[in-house]
Amino acid sequence: MELTHTRLLVDNYKECFLFYRDVLGFEVSWGDEETLYAEFKFSGCSLGLFERKQMLETIGAQVSHIHKSDCIW
Repeated sequence: MELTHTRLLVDNYKECFLFYRDVLGFEVSWGDEETLYAEFKFSGCSLGLFERKQMLETIGAQVSHIHKSDCIW
């Protein structure tokens, strides 16, 4: 088995897009900082970046937010 694609659901899409493109230098193969979905290529793999709210709406799930106080540090 070979891992070729990973998708991340994020709450801060634009910031994450800019991080993977500008800081890590991943090549954008689809999308931009405004599309709410993008794919990057690196080392023979693909990384999909998708706004969490958009995905939840697509599958008909309710959007809920995790507050910092709910997390275990």
